[in-house]
Amino acid sequence: MIVDEFSKSDQDRLVELACAGARQAGEAFAQLVGRPVRVADPTVLSGVGNGPSGGRDLQATGVFFEFEGCLDAIIGVLFSREASDLLVRRVVGIETGGLEPPIVESALMEVGNILASHVASAIADRLEARLLPSIPSLAMAHAEDEFDTFIDRAAGREAPRIESRLSHEDDRLIGRLVLVPMR
Repeated sequence: MIVDEFSKSDQDRLVELACAGARQAGEAFAQLVGRPVRVADPTVLSGVGNGPSGGRDLQATGVFFEFEGCLDAIIGVLFSREASDLLVRRVVGIETGGLEPPIVESALMEVGNILASHVASAIADRLEARLLPSIPSLAMAHAEDEFDTFIDRAAGREAPRIESRLSHEDDRLIGRLVLVPMR
């Protein structure tokens, strides 16, 4: 599905697909971190630079992918610095002390791969077609700015962003999954 114009029905269908992908990725994420993860219903934001309310997190990390197949899109998996550190420590089993940058980068890209693959699988199942994520791009800081640049290059500055928040049961933000259809 390549979207040239975003009618209301196109947008509704994209939100439905993003919701299915985010829910499946949220379940996988909960298994990775060993605790419940809430997935908020997707929100549609218009254009680049419309990050989360409350300002941009300059220390955010992120992993970005292009999807190819039944839906040409990009997906961003963005984490706050705190959530990123806790996630990496949980995945690699190192509770205290310093973490070497290659370990952090590898763990974040692997988690990104897992989550993006779950999003792609859920969407492909709904569309009964094939959808594959690309090799990941990693941003270790300023991820929101880097993701905006990625969106601008791949989908255009005004492409809509369909964002799902991942949080703990206390509503503390863990991360965001952002689906951006390409024209």
